[in-house]
Amino acid sequence: MSGRPTWHPPRAGPVLALVIALGLSMPGAGFAATVALIKSGPLAPYEQAAAGFSSAYLDPVSAFMLDEADPAGLLRRIEATRPAVVVAVGLKAALFARDRLPRVPLVFCVVPNYQRFDLTGGSITGVSADVPPERDLAALRSALPGVKRVGLLFGRASGAALARRARAAADAAGITLVEAPVADLSDLQRVASDLAGRVDALWLPADPTVATPEVFRALLDLSLAQRKPLLVFSESLVRSGALVATSPDYAWMGAQAAGIARRIRSGERAGDIAVLPLRRTRVVFNPATARALGCVVPSAADSGIEMLP
Repeated sequence: MSGRPTWHPPRAGPVLALVIALGLSMPGAGFAATVALIKSGPLAPYEQAAAGFSSAYLDPVSAFMLDEADPAGLLRRIEATRPAVVVAVGLKAALFARDRLPRVPLVFCVVPNYQRFDLTGGSITGVSADVPPERDLAALRSALPGVKRVGLLFGRASGAALARRARAAADAAGITLVEAPVADLSDLQRVASDLAGRVDALWLPADPTVATPEVFRALLDLSLAQRKPLLVFSESLVRSGALVATSPDYAWMGAQAAGIARRIRSGERAGDIAVLPLRRTRVVFNPATARALGCVVPSAADSGIEMLP
């Protein structure tokens, strides 16, 4: 033995012990999540976007599911994490965050027609879920190269801007667009039946007036009865019987939301970050529907189309 005294760390006094205990147990005291991720529900697109976010954002995250039965309780749980940024997946989550957490920067994704819901302002940005009409028409052409006349069904008021963009895209693609604005859904059957008789394919866009389960079912029945292919806006509708859709790449959207969250955490103001346009999409096709319509099933390898089982 050298005779050198052995050093022992000082014992924590009662005040220091209390500080340490509080620091370990209290949210926001050095261990708080920097981002609150709120999903509108358990739908597959929301799950895919959330997974894309998680794979790209490696800092602490607290995940929440929108609880419409107890919004006050959900708000308390989110506030307890003291988030520096809220990432909202889906419209309901985005509106919840905008209205109940107005001082926290908001990044939204998987929200179609976000401008319609006033998701703008100095503390809001996000990733657009709106598929450009030219991509919809390109998908239809990939699936049906011979299509020349396409009938677009849309709400007279809610879909006017969409119809203008679709008209320009059709002109550029050499496709004749036959427009069928709907003012009252009670007149839908007549308008749709008349439209189907004048076109090679029907187009149901993500317009809030006509993008309803009832309208989709009516158009799907018409599509199968008159053998007119139906172009829609989501994979789930293709799985339900429509022929083809251009769908957002939801995982890509989540990854882009992660990049925006990092920029905000680095000091950028959310309102100074432009909403990112949708740059990655997927084309999904229902071969069973194609055979029912008498259409040729395209080669997935040549067209880049995803064939559903």
